[in-house]
Amino acid sequence: MFFTLYEIFTLSFKFNEVVSGVMNSKVDEFLSCLENEIENKTDKYWLEQVVFEIGDDQNLNIIVNSEFIKNSIEKKVLDTIKRVYKSINEFGDCVFVLDKTLSITTNEFEIVEEAEVVEDKPVKDQPTYELEVFDELFIGSCNNLAITAAKNVVTSPGKRFNPLFVYGKPGVGKTHLLKTIERSSVSSFYIDSESFLESYISGIKNKDIDIFKNKIRSVDILLIDDIQFFLGKKGVSEELFHTINYFLNNSKAVVLASDQKPQELISFPERLVSRILNGLVTDIEKPDQKMFSEVLNKNNNEYGGNLITKKEFGLLTSLEFQSFREINGVVNNLIINKQTGAGNANYVAEIVSMYSNNKVLELTPEFILDYCSDLYQVDKRLVLSKNRSEQVSNARHLFIYLMRKHTEYSLNQIGLYVGNRSHSTVLSSIKKVEDSPGLKKEINIFNNKVSSKENLLTKV
Repeated sequence: MFFTLYEIFTLSFKFNEVVSGVMNSKVDEFLSCLENEIENKTDKYWLEQVVFEIGDDQNLNIIVNSEFIKNSIEKKVLDTIKRVYKSINEFGDCVFVLDKTLSITTNEFEIVEEAEVVEDKPVKDQPTYELEVFDELFIGSCNNLAITAAKNVVTSPGKRFNPLFVYGKPGVGKTHLLKTIERSSVSSFYIDSESFLESYISGIKNKDIDIFKNKIRSVDILLIDDIQFFLGKKGVSEELFHTINYFLNNSKAVVLASDQKPQELISFPERLVSRILNGLVTDIEKPDQKMFSEVLNKNNNEYGGNLITKKEFGLLTSLEFQSFREINGVVNNLIINKQTGAGNANYVAEIVSMYSNNKVLELTPEFILDYCSDLYQVDKRLVLSKNRSEQVSNARHLFIYLMRKHTEYSLNQIGLYVGNRSHSTVLSSIKKVEDSPGLKKEINIFNNKVSSKENLLTKV
């Protein structure tokens, strides 16, 4: 059978119409399923900025008109989108398509039921924050002020407490608070010092620093963690100063976190410290016993009250912990002991004995530095300096090795801490220690000092 060119064109057109109809039907099915999964008003708002389309390859195209909307969708609802689409199309994937010409004039994602629509009723602004996220935090006298200030920043960015500076020892919850702020606000961006520094240096080298600036300045709330690692970095400190100025001048909010007070950031430009002090400076202290009791209660209730006995509960809550990391370590051990059937009686007894005898050591950089300084009889300041004498270098190599093994600091962060040394220099120090048989004794002595804490509190 032969077809004329006209007939072939007509058949092709009809086939495309059928395929298009099937695709549209799939999109409608997907949107209907997604509607049942999304309840959060903020998530609904972001989905209204998106056009969904199923391509010939069966992939779901998520069409957005800006990187900012793409990032927000990824952070808020992408997991739900993938799960729902997988339920109706097992073989398809979800792919972002950036179309800057896309104009969203009507809601592409209708969720509001007709019964809720009232004519002539003024439309309220879409919500830009969710304070309910803060309900997940454990709040006590140690962090109440910082959390209250953070809520003010979320509800009124740039209006009060700007910049907000939060400081405290490692493990007390500074990073957790910053990430809670990010989750609670639609227009927010969290970045740690290492990522900030790497992006800044990359921007300078590639002559596209404006891309980095536009990215971090496009939001209402900027959150920068561990800014103490900018010490001695003149260029990035200047960029931080100008960034803070931009946010202040444009009624946007900046939240900074550090393990040091602003006044202790000695090598920071004076005008930068002045800007920080002009906002609100507040600390987060170690968790108190009441807060630890709340954490234990929550986990004990999740196990039907059978995680620990009332006596064990009383023994544990009489102890004093220095950070949430220690508390999380204790809770993780209680849970794993319960799951394996080992019971928690012996573990609780060991914990109480350790704390009663003050044997628990705090694995901070300062503690490790003191050990290396005493071992080699050199001044701590020399260990962190550019001094290359054999005694000082050996102390520095061991300090770097122990920092990597016993803390959560990255190679870059360790390099910044030890006089702004490079990633490769840090790796070289670690290798020198590993290849040195003479240092095994010193390492074993240190490991013996801290093994009890690591085994009982932080290892699961």
